[in-house]
Amino acid sequence: MSAKEVKVLVVGDEQSLPLFRMAGMSVLKASNQSEAEEAVKRGVEEGYGLIVVLKHIVSDEESLRRIVAGTGSVVFVLPTKWSKAEPINIERLLAEALGLG
Repeated sequence: MSAKEVKVLVVGDEQSLPLFRMAGMSVLKASNQSEAEEAVKRGVEEGYGLIVVLKHIVSDEESLRRIVAGTGSVVFVLPTKWSKAEPINIERLLAEALGLG
């Protein structure tokens, strides 16, 4: 099985991007939903296989997924300490893991 190299782009705010840049990733600055959508479109056009978007700058994750649909690129929305936490239903997850739900 051969591994394929994939270019990675991180879309986020000015404070977070230097960390990703130091890790060798390409970055584009965005501070709201529309800027994030434009950055994702640019990433697709430039051939990035994985586009990571920081969650606290977007309000509609589905619109980002529609942009990359059918392009061969994947968008991943990464939660940050500034993004709203979503509650986890442990009982439901445990029931699903045990095949009971």
